[in-house]
Amino acid sequence: MPATAQTVAALRKAVRAKKSAEDRVEAARAALAVAMADAMRNGLKQSEVVEITGYNREHVRRLVGKGEDERAAKNSAES
Repeated sequence: MPATAQTVAALRKAVRAKKSAEDRVEAARAALAVAMADAMRNGLKQSEVVEITGYNREHVRRLVGKGEDERAAKNSAES
């Protein structure tokens, strides 16, 4: 049974929606990493970040490192 134009269009729409959702998740993760790095820079303890986010200490450490990298890249681009 050949696919109809409507079926193909629906599939393409679903693929675009998935890609868009993935992009939003990535942006949210980057924003969270920067927010965690800012919080720790402003005196919040890693254990408090762990408690608030529900992440383990290692995951917080990795994300905070990414947040620092994001900030450095942003500051470099603005200079």
